[in-house]
Amino acid sequence: MEKEIRDKPRNLTDELDRQLFHLKTLYDVSHELLGLADVNTILKTFLLMTMGNFGAIQGFIMTEDMTHHERTCFEPIGFYEDDYLLLEELANQLLMKSRPEKVEMLKDVLRGPISTMPEMVCVAAFKVDEECSGLLGLGKKLIGEEYSSDDKELLSTLVNNLVTSLKNARYSEALLKALEEVRALNNAKDKAIAHLSHELMTPVALVGGSLTQLERRLQSLPLETWEKTLGRAKRAVQLLSEIQYEVTDIVKGKNMKTHPFVSRVLDQCASEIELILEEETGKNLIAERVRQRIDELFGVKGQEPVEVRLDRFVAEKVEGLRSFSDQRTIEMIVQFEETPVVSIPLDPLEKVVKGLIRNAIENTPDEGRIEVVVGNAGNQVELIVRDCGVGIAQEDQARIFEGFYHTQDTMQYGSKKPFEFNAGGRGADLLRMKIFSEQYGFKLSMTSTRCRHIPLSKDVCPGRISACGFCKSAEDCHRSGGTTFCVVFPVQ
Repeated sequence: MEKEIRDKPRNLTDELDRQLFHLKTLYDVSHELLGLADVNTILKTFLLMTMGNFGAIQGFIMTEDMTHHERTCFEPIGFYEDDYLLLEELANQLLMKSRPEKVEMLKDVLRGPISTMPEMVCVAAFKVDEECSGLLGLGKKLIGEEYSSDDKELLSTLVNNLVTSLKNARYSEALLKALEEVRALNNAKDKAIAHLSHELMTPVALVGGSLTQLERRLQSLPLETWEKTLGRAKRAVQLLSEIQYEVTDIVKGKNMKTHPFVSRVLDQCASEIELILEEETGKNLIAERVRQRIDELFGVKGQEPVEVRLDRFVAEKVEGLRSFSDQRTIEMIVQFEETPVVSIPLDPLEKVVKGLIRNAIENTPDEGRIEVVVGNAGNQVELIVRDCGVGIAQEDQARIFEGFYHTQDTMQYGSKKPFEFNAGGRGADLLRMKIFSEQYGFKLSMTSTRCRHIPLSKDVCPGRISACGFCKSAEDCHRSGGTTFCVVFPVQ
Protein backbone atom coordinates (compact mmCIF):
# COMPACT_ATOMS: atom_id res chain seq x y z
CA MET A 1 0.00 0.00 0.00
CA GLU A 2 2.80 2.42 0.95
CA LYS A 3 4.62 1.59 -2.28
CA GLU A 4 1.49 2.35 -4.35
CA ILE A 5 1.08 5.68 -2.55
CA ARG A 6 4.74 6.56 -3.26
CA ASP A 7 4.49 5.49 -6.94
CA LYS A 8 1.24 7.36 -7.64
CA PRO A 9 2.74 10.88 -7.78
CA ARG A 10 5.55 9.52 -9.93
CA ASN A 11 3.02 7.92 -12.30
CA LEU A 12 1.02 11.15 -12.46
CA THR A 13 4.19 13.08 -13.24
CA ASP A 14 5.13 10.62 -15.98
CA GLU A 15 1.64 10.85 -17.45
CA LEU A 16 1.73 14.66 -17.41
CA ASP A 17 5.17 14.63 -19.04
CA ARG A 18 3.91 12.25 -21.70
CA GLN A 19 0.85 14.35 -22.47
CA LEU A 20 2.94 17.54 -22.47
CA PHE A 21 5.34 15.95 -24.96
CA HIS A 22 2.43 14.89 -27.16
CA LEU A 23 0.85 18.35 -27.10
CA LYS A 24 4.16 20.09 -27.77
CA THR A 25 4.93 17.75 -30.67
CA LEU A 26 1.47 18.24 -32.15
CA TYR A 27 1.81 22.01 -31.83
CA ASP A 28 5.30 22.15 -33.32
CA VAL A 29 4.47 19.98 -36.32
CA SER A 30 1.10 21.65 -36.97
CA HIS A 31 2.68 25.10 -36.66
CA GLU A 32 5.36 24.21 -39.21
CA LEU A 33 2.77 22.90 -41.69
CA LEU A 34 0.51 25.92 -41.24
CA GLY A 35 0.53 28.13 -44.32
CA LEU A 36 2.41 25.68 -46.55
CA ALA A 37 0.66 25.15 -49.90
CA ASP A 38 3.13 23.02 -51.86
CA VAL A 39 2.58 19.27 -51.42
CA ASN A 40 6.26 18.32 -51.67
CA THR A 41 7.28 20.99 -49.17
CA ILE A 42 4.60 19.78 -46.74
CA LEU A 43 5.77 16.18 -46.99
CA LYS A 44 9.46 16.98 -46.53
CA THR A 45 8.79 19.33 -43.61
CA PHE A 46 6.56 16.77 -41.93
CA LEU A 47 9.17 14.01 -42.31
CA LEU A 48 11.96 16.16 -40.84
CA MET A 49 9.81 17.28 -37.91
CA THR A 50 8.59 13.75 -37.18
CA MET A 51 12.08 12.23 -37.30
CA GLY A 52 13.35 15.00 -35.02
CA ASN A 53 10.62 14.55 -32.44
CA PHE A 54 10.98 10.77 -32.31
CA GLY A 55 14.77 10.75 -32.66
CA ALA A 56 14.68 8.48 -35.73
CA ILE A 57 17.95 7.81 -37.59
CA GLN A 58 16.31 7.27 -40.99
CA GLY A 59 12.91 7.91 -42.47
CA PHE A 60 11.01 8.26 -45.71
CA ILE A 61 7.63 9.45 -46.97
CA MET A 62 5.97 8.78 -50.30
CA THR A 63 2.65 9.47 -52.01
CA GLU A 64 1.11 7.67 -54.95
CA ASP A 65 -1.59 8.50 -57.49
CA MET A 66 -3.78 5.44 -56.99
CA THR A 67 -5.77 6.08 -60.18
CA HIS A 68 -2.78 6.05 -62.55
CA HIS A 69 -0.38 4.14 -60.25
CA GLU A 70 2.22 6.87 -60.47
CA ARG A 71 4.56 8.01 -57.74
CA THR A 72 3.88 11.68 -56.99
CA CYS A 73 6.47 12.13 -54.25
CA PHE A 74 9.28 10.13 -52.65
CA GLU A 75 11.46 11.68 -49.96
CA PRO A 76 14.10 9.52 -48.16
CA ILE A 77 16.38 10.86 -45.40
CA GLY A 78 19.37 9.07 -43.89
CA PHE A 79 19.77 6.39 -46.59
CA TYR A 80 22.55 5.70 -49.06
CA GLU A 81 21.63 6.72 -52.58
CA ASP A 82 22.20 3.14 -53.72
CA ASP A 83 19.26 2.08 -51.52
CA TYR A 84 16.75 4.64 -52.92
CA LEU A 85 15.37 2.47 -55.72
CA LEU A 86 15.02 -0.61 -53.51
CA LEU A 87 13.38 1.38 -50.71
CA GLU A 88 10.94 3.00 -53.14
CA GLU A 89 9.98 -0.33 -54.67
CA LEU A 90 9.46 -2.02 -51.29
CA ALA A 91 7.44 0.95 -50.01
CA ASN A 92 5.25 0.86 -53.12
CA GLN A 93 4.61 -2.87 -52.71
CA LEU A 94 3.61 -2.37 -49.08
CA LEU A 95 1.30 0.52 -49.97
CA MET A 96 -0.39 -1.50 -52.71
CA LYS A 97 -0.81 -4.37 -50.27
CA SER A 98 -2.29 -2.29 -47.47
CA ARG A 99 -4.53 0.04 -49.56
CA PRO A 100 -5.47 2.17 -46.53
CA GLU A 101 -8.90 3.71 -46.12
CA LYS A 102 -7.67 6.05 -43.36
CA VAL A 103 -4.50 6.39 -41.27
CA GLU A 104 -3.31 2.89 -40.36
CA MET A 105 -0.25 1.84 -38.30
CA LEU A 106 1.11 -1.24 -40.05
CA LYS A 107 2.59 -4.23 -38.29
CA ASP A 108 4.94 -4.89 -41.20
CA VAL A 109 8.62 -4.05 -40.82
CA LEU A 110 10.05 -2.70 -44.05
CA ARG A 111 13.36 -4.43 -44.66
CA GLY A 112 15.41 -5.19 -47.73
CA PRO A 113 17.04 -8.44 -48.77
CA ILE A 114 20.47 -6.93 -48.17
CA SER A 115 21.85 -5.75 -44.86
CA THR A 116 22.97 -2.31 -46.06
CA MET A 117 19.41 -0.89 -46.08
CA PRO A 118 18.18 0.00 -42.57
CA GLU A 119 14.89 -1.46 -41.41
CA MET A 120 11.81 0.76 -41.19
CA VAL A 121 10.41 -0.44 -37.87
CA CYS A 122 7.50 2.04 -37.58
CA VAL A 123 5.33 2.34 -40.71
CA ALA A 124 2.07 4.27 -41.21
CA ALA A 125 -0.11 4.12 -44.33
CA PHE A 126 -2.57 6.92 -45.01
CA LYS A 127 -5.25 7.93 -47.52
CA VAL A 128 -5.62 11.57 -48.56
CA ASP A 129 -8.52 11.13 -51.01
CA GLU A 130 -9.75 8.72 -53.67
CA GLU A 131 -6.77 9.51 -55.89
CA CYS A 132 -3.93 9.88 -53.40
CA SER A 133 -2.51 7.56 -50.72
CA GLY A 134 0.85 7.47 -49.01
CA LEU A 135 3.30 5.71 -46.71
CA LEU A 136 5.51 7.01 -43.89
CA GLY A 137 8.37 4.95 -42.48
CA LEU A 138 10.68 5.66 -39.51
CA GLY A 139 13.89 3.80 -38.73
CA LYS A 140 15.26 2.89 -35.33
CA LYS A 141 15.66 5.54 -32.65
CA LEU A 142 19.06 7.02 -31.87
CA ILE A 143 18.73 5.97 -28.24
CA GLY A 144 17.90 2.41 -29.20
CA GLU A 145 14.39 2.31 -27.74
CA GLU A 146 11.55 0.64 -29.55
CA TYR A 147 8.47 2.58 -30.60
CA SER A 148 5.89 2.26 -27.83
CA SER A 149 2.14 2.17 -28.26
CA ASP A 150 2.08 5.82 -27.12
CA ASP A 151 4.59 6.69 -29.84
CA LYS A 152 2.46 4.99 -32.46
CA GLU A 153 -0.69 6.70 -31.18
CA LEU A 154 1.05 10.08 -31.38
CA LEU A 155 2.39 9.29 -34.85
CA SER A 156 -1.10 8.32 -35.99
CA THR A 157 -2.45 11.69 -34.76
CA LEU A 158 0.38 13.54 -36.50
CA VAL A 159 -0.31 11.74 -39.78
CA ASN A 160 -4.00 12.67 -39.50
CA ASN A 161 -2.92 16.32 -39.29
CA LEU A 162 -0.69 15.73 -42.30
CA VAL A 163 -3.63 14.35 -44.29
CA THR A 164 -5.63 17.51 -43.54
CA SER A 165 -2.75 19.71 -44.73
CA LEU A 166 -2.34 17.63 -47.89
CA LYS A 167 -6.06 17.86 -48.67
CA ASN A 168 -5.96 21.64 -48.35
CA ALA A 169 -2.85 21.84 -50.53
CA ARG A 170 -4.39 19.62 -53.20
CA TYR A 171 -7.57 21.72 -53.19
CA SER A 172 -5.42 24.83 -53.53
CA GLU A 173 -3.47 23.30 -56.43
CA ALA A 174 -6.72 22.29 -58.15
CA LEU A 175 -8.11 25.82 -57.76
CA LEU A 176 -4.92 27.37 -59.12
CA LYS A 177 -4.98 24.97 -62.06
CA ALA A 178 -8.63 25.80 -62.73
CA LEU A 179 -7.80 29.52 -62.53
CA GLU A 180 -5.01 29.11 -65.07
CA GLU A 181 -7.39 27.21 -67.36
CA VAL A 182 -9.96 29.99 -67.06
CA ARG A 183 -7.29 32.58 -67.86
CA ALA A 184 -6.19 30.56 -70.87
CA LEU A 185 -9.79 30.23 -72.06
CA ASN A 186 -10.35 33.98 -71.61
CA ASN A 187 -7.21 34.72 -73.60
CA ALA A 188 -8.38 32.35 -76.31
CA LYS A 189 -11.79 34.01 -76.25
CA ASP A 190 -10.23 37.48 -76.59
CA LYS A 191 -8.13 36.31 -79.51
CA ALA A 192 -11.15 34.72 -81.16
CA ILE A 193 -13.16 37.93 -80.75
CA ALA A 194 -10.35 40.05 -82.17
CA HIS A 195 -9.90 37.63 -85.06
CA LEU A 196 -13.65 37.61 -85.72
CA SER A 197 -13.71 41.40 -85.88
CA HIS A 198 -10.78 41.52 -88.28
CA GLU A 199 -12.08 38.75 -90.53
CA LEU A 200 -15.64 40.11 -90.73
CA MET A 201 -14.73 43.68 -91.56
CA THR A 202 -13.83 43.50 -95.24
CA PRO A 203 -16.06 40.56 -96.38
CA VAL A 204 -19.17 42.13 -94.86
CA ALA A 205 -18.44 45.45 -96.55
CA LEU A 206 -17.80 43.74 -99.89
CA VAL A 207 -20.97 41.64 -99.70
CA GLY A 208 -23.00 44.71 -98.76
CA GLY A 209 -21.57 46.66 -101.67
CA SER A 210 -22.17 43.75 -104.03
CA LEU A 211 -25.82 43.54 -102.98
CA THR A 212 -26.22 47.24 -103.65
CA GLN A 213 -24.75 46.79 -107.14
CA LEU A 214 -26.96 43.76 -107.71
CA GLU A 215 -30.07 45.70 -106.69
CA ARG A 216 -29.29 48.37 -109.30
CA ARG A 217 -28.91 45.78 -112.05
CA LEU A 218 -32.18 44.05 -111.08
CA GLN A 219 -34.25 47.21 -111.43
CA SER A 220 -35.18 46.29 -114.98
CA LEU A 221 -36.82 43.06 -113.80
CA PRO A 222 -40.26 42.75 -112.16
CA LEU A 223 -39.96 43.72 -108.47
CA GLU A 224 -41.87 40.71 -107.17
CA THR A 225 -39.31 38.29 -108.67
CA TRP A 226 -36.34 39.44 -106.57
CA GLU A 227 -37.33 41.94 -103.85
CA LYS A 228 -38.02 39.43 -101.03
CA THR A 229 -34.92 37.38 -101.72
CA LEU A 230 -32.68 40.40 -101.86
CA GLY A 231 -34.32 41.77 -98.73
CA ARG A 232 -33.46 38.59 -96.80
CA ALA A 233 -29.88 38.81 -98.01
CA LYS A 234 -29.63 42.45 -96.94
CA ARG A 235 -31.01 41.65 -93.48
CA ALA A 236 -28.46 38.87 -93.08
CA VAL A 237 -25.63 41.20 -94.09
CA GLN A 238 -26.97 43.86 -91.71
CA LEU A 239 -26.93 41.32 -88.89
CA LEU A 240 -23.31 40.43 -89.66
CA SER A 241 -22.46 44.11 -89.88
CA GLU A 242 -23.94 44.75 -86.43
CA ILE A 243 -21.96 41.83 -85.02
CA GLN A 244 -18.79 43.27 -86.52
CA TYR A 245 -19.47 46.73 -85.06
CA GLU A 246 -20.18 45.26 -81.63
CA VAL A 247 -17.04 43.15 -81.73
CA THR A 248 -15.03 46.16 -82.86
CA ASP A 249 -16.24 48.11 -79.83
CA ILE A 250 -15.34 45.18 -77.57
CA VAL A 251 -11.77 44.77 -78.78
CA LYS A 252 -11.36 48.51 -78.88
CA GLY A 253 -9.79 49.42 -75.60
CA LYS A 254 -6.98 49.47 -78.04
CA ASN A 255 -7.60 51.68 -81.07
CA MET A 256 -8.07 49.90 -84.35
CA LYS A 257 -4.80 49.98 -86.25
CA THR A 258 -6.16 48.92 -89.63
CA HIS A 259 -7.35 52.37 -90.65
CA PRO A 260 -4.12 54.33 -90.01
CA PHE A 261 -2.11 51.65 -91.82
CA VAL A 262 -4.33 51.48 -94.92
CA SER A 263 -4.78 55.26 -95.01
CA ARG A 264 -1.00 55.80 -94.75
CA VAL A 265 -0.38 53.33 -97.59
CA LEU A 266 -3.02 55.08 -99.67
CA ASP A 267 -1.51 58.52 -98.97
CA GLN A 268 1.94 57.28 -99.97
CA CYS A 269 0.60 55.80 -103.19
CA ALA A 270 -1.98 58.50 -104.00
CA SER A 271 -0.10 59.91 -106.98
CA GLU A 272 0.40 56.50 -108.54
CA ILE A 273 -3.24 55.49 -107.90
CA GLU A 274 -4.57 58.73 -109.40
CA LEU A 275 -2.36 58.34 -112.44
CA ILE A 276 -3.40 54.72 -113.05
CA LEU A 277 -7.12 55.37 -112.50
CA GLU A 278 -7.08 58.47 -114.69
CA GLU A 279 -5.37 56.51 -117.46
CA GLU A 280 -7.86 53.64 -117.16
CA THR A 281 -11.10 55.54 -116.59
CA GLY A 282 -10.39 59.16 -117.35
CA LYS A 283 -11.92 60.12 -113.96
CA ASN A 284 -9.45 61.60 -111.46
CA LEU A 285 -11.98 61.73 -108.56
CA ILE A 286 -12.02 57.95 -108.13
CA ALA A 287 -8.87 57.95 -105.94
CA GLU A 288 -10.54 60.32 -103.51
CA ARG A 289 -13.67 58.17 -103.44
CA VAL A 290 -11.48 55.14 -102.65
CA ARG A 291 -9.94 57.06 -99.75
CA GLN A 292 -13.42 58.03 -98.46
CA ARG A 293 -14.55 54.42 -98.69
CA ILE A 294 -11.57 53.31 -96.61
CA ASP A 295 -12.53 55.92 -94.01
CA GLU A 296 -16.06 54.52 -93.90
CA LEU A 297 -14.88 50.93 -93.53
CA PHE A 298 -11.89 51.29 -91.25
CA GLY A 299 -12.21 54.70 -89.64
CA VAL A 300 -12.73 55.09 -85.89
CA LYS A 301 -15.34 57.65 -84.98
CA GLY A 302 -14.24 60.46 -82.75
CA GLN A 303 -14.62 59.52 -79.11
CA GLU A 304 -14.05 62.93 -77.55
CA PRO A 305 -16.32 63.50 -74.53
CA VAL A 306 -18.96 66.20 -74.77
CA GLU A 307 -21.28 67.72 -72.19
CA VAL A 308 -24.69 66.06 -72.36
CA ARG A 309 -27.97 66.64 -70.52
CA LEU A 310 -28.93 63.02 -69.99
CA ASP A 311 -32.66 63.70 -69.54
CA ARG A 312 -32.91 65.42 -72.93
CA PHE A 313 -30.64 62.90 -74.66
CA VAL A 314 -32.60 59.87 -73.41
CA ALA A 315 -35.94 61.54 -74.19
CA GLU A 316 -34.84 61.99 -77.79
CA LYS A 317 -33.75 58.36 -78.13
CA VAL A 318 -36.96 57.09 -76.51
CA GLU A 319 -39.07 58.93 -79.05
CA GLY A 320 -37.03 57.38 -81.83
CA LEU A 321 -37.70 53.90 -80.44
CA ARG A 322 -41.31 54.35 -79.38
CA SER A 323 -42.65 53.13 -82.72
CA PHE A 324 -41.05 49.72 -82.08
CA SER A 325 -42.71 49.38 -78.67
CA ASP A 326 -46.05 50.52 -80.14
CA GLN A 327 -45.85 47.80 -82.80
CA ARG A 328 -45.42 45.27 -79.99
CA THR A 329 -48.26 46.84 -77.94
CA ILE A 330 -45.81 47.43 -75.11
CA GLU A 331 -46.51 50.34 -72.78
CA MET A 332 -43.40 52.51 -72.37
CA ILE A 333 -43.51 54.60 -69.20
CA VAL A 334 -40.98 57.44 -69.06
CA GLN A 335 -40.00 59.59 -66.13
CA PHE A 336 -37.39 62.29 -66.65
CA GLU A 337 -36.03 64.61 -64.00
CA GLU A 338 -33.96 67.63 -65.01
CA THR A 339 -30.31 66.67 -64.55
CA PRO A 340 -26.94 68.42 -64.67
CA VAL A 341 -24.62 67.72 -67.60
CA VAL A 342 -22.43 64.64 -67.79
CA SER A 343 -19.29 64.36 -69.90
CA ILE A 344 -19.14 61.37 -72.25
CA PRO A 345 -18.69 60.68 -75.98
CA LEU A 346 -22.03 60.57 -77.80
CA ASP A 347 -21.45 57.37 -79.76
CA PRO A 348 -21.02 54.98 -76.79
CA LEU A 349 -23.77 56.79 -74.85
CA GLU A 350 -26.22 56.28 -77.70
CA LYS A 351 -25.29 52.59 -77.95
CA VAL A 352 -25.85 52.11 -74.21
CA VAL A 353 -29.22 53.90 -74.12
CA LYS A 354 -30.60 52.28 -77.27
CA GLY A 355 -29.16 48.91 -76.35
CA LEU A 356 -30.81 48.82 -72.92
CA ILE A 357 -34.20 49.96 -74.24
CA ARG A 358 -34.05 47.47 -77.10
CA ASN A 359 -33.07 44.72 -74.66
CA ALA A 360 -36.06 45.59 -72.46
CA ILE A 361 -38.50 45.54 -75.41
CA GLU A 362 -37.17 42.22 -76.72
CA ASN A 363 -37.49 40.54 -73.32
CA THR A 364 -41.01 41.79 -72.58
CA PRO A 365 -44.06 39.95 -73.95
CA ASP A 366 -46.68 41.80 -75.98
CA GLU A 367 -49.13 43.82 -73.81
CA GLY A 368 -46.32 44.20 -71.27
CA ARG A 369 -44.62 47.28 -69.83
CA ILE A 370 -41.18 48.84 -69.63
CA GLU A 371 -40.00 51.90 -67.70
CA VAL A 372 -37.26 54.37 -68.56
CA VAL A 373 -36.25 56.70 -65.73
CA VAL A 374 -33.63 59.46 -65.62
CA GLY A 375 -32.98 61.22 -62.33
CA ASN A 376 -30.46 62.57 -59.86
CA ALA A 377 -28.77 60.36 -57.28
CA GLY A 378 -26.74 62.63 -55.02
CA ASN A 379 -23.90 64.05 -57.07
CA GLN A 380 -24.54 61.52 -59.85
CA VAL A 381 -27.04 61.07 -62.68
CA GLU A 382 -28.90 57.80 -62.95
CA LEU A 383 -30.52 56.01 -65.90
CA ILE A 384 -32.81 53.10 -65.05
CA VAL A 385 -34.36 50.79 -67.64
CA ARG A 386 -36.80 48.34 -66.12
CA ASP A 387 -38.84 45.68 -67.89
CA CYS A 388 -41.59 43.39 -66.68
CA GLY A 389 -40.39 40.57 -68.87
CA VAL A 390 -39.31 36.99 -68.31
CA GLY A 391 -36.24 37.88 -66.24
CA ILE A 392 -32.92 36.06 -66.11
CA ALA A 393 -32.36 32.74 -64.34
CA GLN A 394 -30.11 32.94 -61.28
CA GLU A 395 -27.39 30.74 -62.74
CA ASP A 396 -27.12 33.00 -65.82
CA GLN A 397 -26.93 36.33 -64.00
CA ALA A 398 -23.26 36.07 -62.99
CA ARG A 399 -22.21 35.65 -66.64
CA ILE A 400 -24.55 38.13 -68.30
CA PHE A 401 -21.77 40.66 -68.97
CA GLU A 402 -19.24 38.12 -70.29
CA GLY A 403 -20.24 38.44 -73.93
CA PHE A 404 -21.59 35.94 -76.49
CA TYR A 405 -23.50 34.27 -73.66
CA HIS A 406 -27.20 33.66 -74.30
CA THR A 407 -29.66 33.35 -71.43
CA GLN A 408 -32.10 31.42 -73.59
CA ASP A 409 -31.93 27.66 -73.82
CA THR A 410 -29.86 26.59 -76.84
CA MET A 411 -32.78 24.73 -78.42
CA GLN A 412 -34.99 27.84 -78.11
CA TYR A 413 -32.41 30.32 -79.34
CA GLY A 414 -32.78 31.99 -82.70
CA SER A 415 -32.01 35.37 -84.23
CA LYS A 416 -35.24 37.16 -85.19
CA LYS A 417 -35.90 40.69 -86.36
CA PRO A 418 -34.78 43.45 -83.95
CA PHE A 419 -37.31 44.36 -81.23
CA GLU A 420 -39.33 41.15 -81.66
CA PHE A 421 -40.02 39.21 -78.49
CA ASN A 422 -37.13 36.86 -77.68
CA ALA A 423 -35.27 38.26 -80.68
CA GLY A 424 -32.05 36.58 -79.52
CA GLY A 425 -29.26 39.10 -79.84
CA ARG A 426 -25.66 38.31 -80.65
CA GLY A 427 -24.80 38.23 -76.96
CA ALA A 428 -22.26 41.04 -77.29
CA ASP A 429 -24.37 44.11 -76.42
CA LEU A 430 -23.96 43.88 -72.67
CA LEU A 431 -20.26 43.07 -72.85
CA ARG A 432 -19.80 46.13 -75.05
CA MET A 433 -21.69 48.27 -72.52
CA LYS A 434 -19.55 46.91 -69.69
CA ILE A 435 -16.40 47.81 -71.59
CA PHE A 436 -17.79 51.30 -72.25
CA SER A 437 -18.43 51.68 -68.52
CA GLU A 438 -14.80 50.90 -67.75
CA GLN A 439 -13.54 53.18 -70.51
CA TYR A 440 -15.68 56.21 -69.70
CA GLY A 441 -16.08 55.96 -65.95
CA PHE A 442 -19.78 55.17 -65.43
CA LYS A 443 -21.24 52.25 -63.47
CA LEU A 444 -23.46 49.55 -64.94
CA SER A 445 -25.37 47.07 -62.82
CA MET A 446 -28.24 44.64 -63.21
CA THR A 447 -30.81 42.95 -60.98
CA SER A 448 -33.29 40.39 -62.24
CA THR A 449 -36.02 38.04 -61.09
CA ARG A 450 -36.94 35.14 -63.31
CA CYS A 451 -40.68 34.79 -63.97
CA ARG A 452 -41.93 32.39 -61.30
CA HIS A 453 -44.15 30.62 -63.83
CA ILE A 454 -41.24 29.72 -66.12
CA PRO A 455 -38.29 29.39 -63.70
CA LEU A 456 -35.91 27.53 -66.04
CA SER A 457 -34.08 28.85 -69.11
CA LYS A 458 -35.69 26.12 -71.22
CA ASP A 459 -39.20 27.20 -70.14
CA VAL A 460 -40.95 29.28 -72.82
CA CYS A 461 -43.08 32.39 -72.49
CA PRO A 462 -45.91 32.52 -75.10
CA GLY A 463 -44.90 36.10 -75.98
CA ARG A 464 -48.27 37.72 -75.22
CA ILE A 465 -49.79 38.19 -71.77
CA SER A 466 -53.30 37.30 -72.93
CA ALA A 467 -51.96 33.97 -74.21
CA CYS A 468 -50.36 33.05 -70.87
CA GLY A 469 -52.06 30.26 -68.98
CA PHE A 470 -50.75 31.50 -65.61
CA CYS A 471 -51.50 35.25 -65.64
CA LYS A 472 -55.12 36.43 -65.44
CA SER A 473 -54.17 40.07 -66.01
CA ALA A 474 -51.29 42.27 -67.12
CA GLU A 475 -50.54 43.10 -63.48
CA ASP A 476 -50.07 39.41 -62.72
CA CYS A 477 -47.38 39.31 -65.40
CA HIS A 478 -45.76 42.56 -64.21
CA ARG A 479 -45.42 41.14 -60.69
CA SER A 480 -44.09 37.73 -61.77
CA GLY A 481 -40.61 38.76 -62.94
CA GLY A 482 -38.47 41.31 -64.71
CA THR A 483 -35.05 42.90 -65.08
CA THR A 484 -33.64 46.29 -64.11
CA PHE A 485 -30.47 47.84 -65.52
CA CYS A 486 -29.02 50.84 -63.73
CA VAL A 487 -26.41 53.18 -65.24
CA VAL A 488 -24.83 55.78 -62.96
CA PHE A 489 -22.86 58.68 -64.47
CA PRO A 490 -20.58 60.96 -62.45
CA VAL A 491 -21.37 64.68 -62.64
CA GLN A 492 -18.54 67.01 -63.62
